[in-house]
Amino acid sequence: MFVLVMFLVSLRAIFGHSSQVNSTNIIRCLEVERRALLKIKHELVDSQGRLSSWGDEDCCKWRGVHCHNRTNHVTRVDLHDPLEDDYYYRSPLKGNISTSLLELQHLRYLDLSFNDFEHAPIPKFIGSLSKLRYLKLARANFSGPIPQHLGNLSKLLYLDLRNNYYCYSENLDWVSSLGSLEHIDLSFTNLSKAYNWLQAVSKLTSIKELYLNGDLPEIPLSLIPKINGSSPLAVLDLSWKSQPWTPWTLIRWFSNFSSTGLTYISLYRNGIPGPIPNVFEKMISLEYLDLGINDLQGGIPKYFGNFSSLKGLYLDENNLTRDISKLMLNLFGPVEKKLEYLYLGGNNISGLFPNMSKFSSLSELKLQDNQLNGSIPEGYLRLPHLVSLDLSSNQLNGSIPDLAFSSSLKQLYLSNNSFNGTLTESIGHLSKLEVLSIGSNFLEGIITDAHMFNLSRLRRLELSLNSLLELKFNLHWIPPFQLEYLSLRQCKLGKDFPMWLKTQKEIGYIDISDTGISDVIPSWFGGIAAKVFYLNTSNNQMHGFFPNFSLSTISFRGSLLPYFRGNKMTMDLSRNKISGPVTFLCNVKEWGLLDLSDNLFSGQIPDCFANFHKLTYLNLANNHFSGEIPYSFGSLSALTLLHLRNNSLSGGLPMSMSNCTSLKMIDLGENRLTKEIPAWIGDNFPELIVLILRDNEFYGSIPSNLCRLANLQVLDISSNNVSGGIPYCLQDYYAMTKKESRGSFSDIWALWGFPLPEAWHSIYTQSFESAYFMWKGKEVKYINHLGLVKLIDLSNNNLVGEIPSNITKLVDLVGLNVSRNNLVGPIPRDIGQLESLNFLDCSRNHLWGDIPTSLGDLSHLGVLDLSYNNLSGRIPLNNQGLTFDESAYVGNVGLCGRPVNKSCPRDESSQDPHSRAEGESKDDDDRFITEGFYTALGLGFVVGFWGIIGTILLNKKFRYDFFKEVNTINDLVSIRIKLNNARLWRYFQNQ
Repeated sequence: MFVLVMFLVSLRAIFGHSSQVNSTNIIRCLEVERRALLKIKHELVDSQGRLSSWGDEDCCKWRGVHCHNRTNHVTRVDLHDPLEDDYYYRSPLKGNISTSLLELQHLRYLDLSFNDFEHAPIPKFIGSLSKLRYLKLARANFSGPIPQHLGNLSKLLYLDLRNNYYCYSENLDWVSSLGSLEHIDLSFTNLSKAYNWLQAVSKLTSIKELYLNGDLPEIPLSLIPKINGSSPLAVLDLSWKSQPWTPWTLIRWFSNFSSTGLTYISLYRNGIPGPIPNVFEKMISLEYLDLGINDLQGGIPKYFGNFSSLKGLYLDENNLTRDISKLMLNLFGPVEKKLEYLYLGGNNISGLFPNMSKFSSLSELKLQDNQLNGSIPEGYLRLPHLVSLDLSSNQLNGSIPDLAFSSSLKQLYLSNNSFNGTLTESIGHLSKLEVLSIGSNFLEGIITDAHMFNLSRLRRLELSLNSLLELKFNLHWIPPFQLEYLSLRQCKLGKDFPMWLKTQKEIGYIDISDTGISDVIPSWFGGIAAKVFYLNTSNNQMHGFFPNFSLSTISFRGSLLPYFRGNKMTMDLSRNKISGPVTFLCNVKEWGLLDLSDNLFSGQIPDCFANFHKLTYLNLANNHFSGEIPYSFGSLSALTLLHLRNNSLSGGLPMSMSNCTSLKMIDLGENRLTKEIPAWIGDNFPELIVLILRDNEFYGSIPSNLCRLANLQVLDISSNNVSGGIPYCLQDYYAMTKKESRGSFSDIWALWGFPLPEAWHSIYTQSFESAYFMWKGKEVKYINHLGLVKLIDLSNNNLVGEIPSNITKLVDLVGLNVSRNNLVGPIPRDIGQLESLNFLDCSRNHLWGDIPTSLGDLSHLGVLDLSYNNLSGRIPLNNQGLTFDESAYVGNVGLCGRPVNKSCPRDESSQDPHSRAEGESKDDDDRFITEGFYTALGLGFVVGFWGIIGTILLNKKFRYDFFKEVNTINDLVSIRIKLNNARLWRYFQNQ
């Protein structure tokens, strides 16, 4: 018996194994459907190999394909981009959607979302897939009309066409036919002319979720349909209208249309004005209400406290203005125990921080960008379920609250307040903390390993702009965390390089600028630099060579940095003492911003810029670079700001640079550049605002093409060997003819294609909007609002001819310097029209003629130098004439009058018929004064004078007392004159 049993067990094992082998090798895919799928693949462009599995015999095992367990028919095709939420790393399919899709007649699920069909229309034949239940074509770059044929999909439960921005529908009658539809999303398709959208929705008696973000036409009250049936509608999203509207009537309609009660309402970013009405008062089922980014005013209605089901209330970015304590009073009630998400950031809410501990279920509290003040009393944030707290950008002070009770806390944003004191070590007990952002406060004291000992999940550490905060970690400290974002700007790190950075393998953003480091840059730092997309070590005393590193592409994909994944790299090493070559630049293609200025870098600038197509800002100024400007600069098509000043560059500007048509600023001053100023600068740089070529060796004439730079506000070609005349076409500098600032560098951020945090603006504002030029005889660095400066400096060249008279049309010109040339002719008569002029230097030329009287009308003129010319005549005394000392006119032997203290020829003649022209006009009422009048006046003076003086001289005692008094008066007058001169001198110095 035992033998029989063993025999049967063996047979079972054998046949069981055989059947298992057969089951694994069986081909389930139907051949006709396999061929159809291969045709579909053939018409798609799969650059990333997502369909590489589509080739073997069993199509049911292909990626994205699912077959029915019994019939083996293909029922599901899911080809959506798996990286749909990561814009910069997507791998979309392209090409055409094959009609072979129709051979999959049992298809129930089709997802082609997040691909790129390059503005092709949505295929009409999809409406023939009669068994389709799920259709998702979201963000697939379709365009054209949404096919009415989709209305044939009577069994469809789920339809998602969102974010196909170029698709439109002017009539939604086809939606009415989708009687089984439970979910529809037409967000950000163009429905602006679909005036029957509400009628179509009213016939969807099975609808549960309705998403219509984007523009919808407003419906007059008379056309709002009556409700003939109801639906289980729970989710209503009518967000993102481009024009303000008041949707309260529609909300009432949808509330009545829903048989189960609305649980989710979003009217986000609609520009809705006024106070919140009572439209939500009876919605007892409401769980989430999003009214963020509108124009709502006042406070929170009192009835909100009765929402016993409300979990999320989003009122951020409005104009709520009440005291926060009063706002919170209206939320006391049943809502206290349920509320999990409270967003009130970006309003004008004021007052002392309230006790939030009553909201025992609160998970996210957002109160940033308000006017909250005072300290946070202990116990006011005893929230055991708190995950995210944002109180940044308020006026809170005192100590940072102890949040040890909130053991689930992941995100803590307290930056840009006035918190002071030391950071409690209890912060280290928040083991789930991922974000610690407490920058821009007045924290002090020392942060040690003890503050960080349990923060193993920390990803973002932001302590910047706490100038009294000192970080002292053990030399061999190994952090428990792996950071993605580190900002320690203006904290005290000490002179040694932070060695613990070597342990950070996932970091993508590093700012250790202005932290007092004076150490040699370690060799291992090159490995860190190879991984980051943002590195700022500026304003330290780092020295040594910057380590070479190799990087072909930026692969950082940190979960906490959605704004920084633009695949562009920023490096700021400025204001250090770093030396050596910069060959490491050639190992990166994704440069976006590059600042190596104010260092000791030397050698030639490497000619490897041909692939830097994303580089926007390049600053290599104030170093020791030599050689010629690389020819590959011509490939920098996105370059906006170029600073190469104060090096030893030679040669000319390469012709290839004419391709850099986005340039707004060029500063090549203080080099050894030669050749002629290229005419193509005026032809190819239409957006140029600043052009600085000073202190080089350019020769030839000033190209008239430069006058085509209509936006130019700073032109400095001083201290070169330029000859010829001043172009007569300077009047074409349109930006200098208007009382406004046309040039601005603030839109530099738009070139990045993604938003940047406030910290980046503060870091780079000075670098972007700064330039060196000569101002009032001294080299200055103009920082911030450079767009307001309007300057022409042609000084110290070999220019000849006259100053063009039409230069006076540049009415917003602030500074004009044409000194140290060989100019002749008069100063333009109408120079007084330059009403914004603050600085005028025409010295050391051969100008002749008199000084125009209109020069005295320049009320803003602070510096004037007309010295060493051949000017003649009286110095005008009106308005500004007396505020400049003799040095402004010295070297003009023909000038007279004050302040040169040289009498003019006509000063002695009171009868000069031309005296009116000299500003010494007579009163018309004095015409009765004749020659006889003067004769009688003279005789009267003689008789009267000697009648008094004779009496004095004949009386000895009277004579003695008189002359004693005269001496006293002379002394007083002398003292008074000296005091007046001293006051006048101080006044000149203060101007």
